[in-house]
Amino acid sequence: MKKILMATSAIGVTSLLTLGAAFAQTAAPGSVTVHLNGRINWYAGIEGSSLDSVNGTKTATDSFYGYMRLYPGFDGVAANGLHYGASTQIRMNFESSASAETLYVFQAYGYLGTPELGQVSFGQQNGPTVLFETGTFEGFNDGAWFGDLPVIIPENAEVIYPFVDTGYNQTSDKLVYLSPTIAGFQFAFGFTPNNTGMNYSPALTSVDTTVLGGTPKNLLDIGGQYTQTFGPVGIQVGADYQYAGQVAGTNAQTAGYQTPTGYKNLSIFSGGATATISGVTFGGNVVYGDYNEVSGYSFQMEPDGGQAAIGWLAGAQYTKGPLTFGASYFGFNTTGDLPGGVDDGGTVTAAGLTTGQQMDAGFAAGATYTLVPGVNLFLDYDWGWRHQGGLDFSNGNAGTQHNTVQSQLFGVGTQIQW
Repeated sequence: MKKILMATSAIGVTSLLTLGAAFAQTAAPGSVTVHLNGRINWYAGIEGSSLDSVNGTKTATDSFYGYMRLYPGFDGVAANGLHYGASTQIRMNFESSASAETLYVFQAYGYLGTPELGQVSFGQQNGPTVLFETGTFEGFNDGAWFGDLPVIIPENAEVIYPFVDTGYNQTSDKLVYLSPTIAGFQFAFGFTPNNTGMNYSPALTSVDTTVLGGTPKNLLDIGGQYTQTFGPVGIQVGADYQYAGQVAGTNAQTAGYQTPTGYKNLSIFSGGATATISGVTFGGNVVYGDYNEVSGYSFQMEPDGGQAAIGWLAGAQYTKGPLTFGASYFGFNTTGDLPGGVDDGGTVTAAGLTTGQQMDAGFAAGATYTLVPGVNLFLDYDWGWRHQGGLDFSNGNAGTQHNTVQSQLFGVGTQIQW
């Protein structure tokens, strides 16, 4: 989860602890506040998709799902006015049995700064594109298509959401400067050498064969946000630009694939806006650039011969007292998956691409009810559609079957946080 202004109480703890506190909120200079927050989420859902019964297997359409997360850290203010601290996010991995589950460090970073000069943070943390993403309407139910419930849909039937916080944006080791807010304006700059964690080095600068999807390096991320109130109307506008070079490849062919001959450098622009009046918020977001996205939580380089990706979302939500409900719809066109296996239908070009660009669309509606402080109840409905000519979604290989899939789900859930 993300967002600063639009986050409801359903995701308040997460947004506070994983976006990077602007500055320590302690009682007086010389004091330190230590926190150990956490949450437990649990869901029950029913799904239906075009891939529930294919290739001799059948997916259970009803499912339970849940997880636990911890947020230890501290915030301090020195006698000279320096604000400092550290924050971490610890998650559990996803295994079929409790004995196989483990905890891992998802984020861990420290920060130094002053209210007058801004803040510098370092470590595994969110970049500017996460901090300032606006108009994606993830504050109702458990996050719409960026929420947790869609995981019960078979993986290849789950639509690609164009506004994900990828590993580069959330979990890679990076340096971020966050400015103070002046007249409603705030900006940030981030630099990420490679898509690795803070305890991994060295990184590759070249590979023996061209990596399917390409490998970005030296990611620059700059973004900003304007937040202001004009009478009864609250306005928020955010924008971000990301650019990265790439790890060099030899352009050799990978067994089982018609590998693209090369990739374009990463270049992504995104921007969104919202307006709020009398508890009603409406707006949207657009993302465009030279990149490719074929899984729900990562982006790749756009291959030569591919097309620039473009995604858009429009939504609205209404909050009154403890209840928030809303709806959103998005569309996303991207180069799509680079298929493996045997091309049984003549559907792969010399550039390693199928005959069709991938198209994804999704609708979400739902509600969040705060039962008591720290306890939230969710109601969620999602519908999705995917198409890529020449790609068999059932196995990820080239083919003429299962080029279009649909999915939908209905679910309820709860979040208990402390």
